[in-house]
Amino acid sequence: MAYSVYVHIPFCKHRCHYCDFNTYVGKETSIPGYVNAINKELRIASTYLSDYPLNSVYFGGGTPSLLSVSHYQDLLEAINAYFSVSPQCEISMEANPGTISFEYLCHIKALGINRLSLGVQSTDAFDLTRLDRSHTIDDVLDGVLLARRAGFENINLDLIFNLPWQTLSSWEHSLSRALALKPEHFSLYSLIIEKGTPLYNWHQRGMVEFQNEDLEAEMYELAMIMLKDAGYVHYEISNWAIKNSKQDFRCIHNLQYWLNLPYLGIGAGAHGYVGNIRTENVHRIEAYISRVCNYDELFLRYPETPATWHTSEVDLPTQMKDFMWLGLRLVNEGVSVDRFFQTYGLPMFEVFRVEIMELINLGLVRWLDENNQRLKLTHRGVMLANQVFMRFV
Repeated sequence: MAYSVYVHIPFCKHRCHYCDFNTYVGKETSIPGYVNAINKELRIASTYLSDYPLNSVYFGGGTPSLLSVSHYQDLLEAINAYFSVSPQCEISMEANPGTISFEYLCHIKALGINRLSLGVQSTDAFDLTRLDRSHTIDDVLDGVLLARRAGFENINLDLIFNLPWQTLSSWEHSLSRALALKPEHFSLYSLIIEKGTPLYNWHQRGMVEFQNEDLEAEMYELAMIMLKDAGYVHYEISNWAIKNSKQDFRCIHNLQYWLNLPYLGIGAGAHGYVGNIRTENVHRIEAYISRVCNYDELFLRYPETPATWHTSEVDLPTQMKDFMWLGLRLVNEGVSVDRFFQTYGLPMFEVFRVEIMELINLGLVRWLDENNQRLKLTHRGVMLANQVFMRFV
């Protein structure tokens, strides 16, 4: 059994029009106290893992690249001190273009961060302006170039499509420019206009057009074709990677989620899943620091930390449903009958006979082999994935 650790860095210089993540602007003076609190939470959380290996670490945000090199040195020293870190551990850091220098990238690479995820979102200047991103296209190009010069050999680019003003042609051009940068990995997300964001308010007032579901499907299908032609493997609903006999750049950390394996959530608003218990940390930075630094550890219950404000135990039926819909996100591998039985001691087809037969009859899933040992989405199922997942939620 291997574990992963997600560390949330909630600081931002600027909040974008579409963002509903747990992020805060103008709180940089809290960073030193926040890093100290994370170190303490890491120590407490590590006691639950015994000697199990740590498979991946992911610094997400927010804008993790706002932390200094010395802060990451402290955090990585703590992780290596408290956990049994695998020699092949994937250590990812999200960064916004325009917030990273060559010197900074060289230093964090030397500390052990070996995967960089750049929040590009678009390579179209109009899109970046409407999304209220603080970086430019030149920042994107410079970010990838500097990362390569610093020695990063595993780079992901995040892109958003289905923008209300976006055409199929503008999406094609945006993706084409990103492909020219030749990252090892792509994460592509269809925009969801979330309540409470400026974009949602403009949408409600008729200032932003309604999104077109048919156009969204066309954009997604176009992306599948373009990325396949460029040599990327579509391994998860929203993710593509270079993968061959010599290299495998699939994101190890995110595979932990999709395989329904345990992970610790560290930091303000972070979520975790350990021992079939889901945890959620308090969201606000000040509350997080106060709770972690002042609470009595003697009264904690597995797998809580002082930052935990909510836990929920996942019962067996829900565990099995989660196994199904998360596993079906892996578009090539799907879900394994053997692994289901090894995990739960029950035959997958007997537990979900009705759902599986219905989805097969609708042409949304199929057996990968003649022995019916793996169930995966069909092409139609990939395009209508939410309809599949709803059967198991």
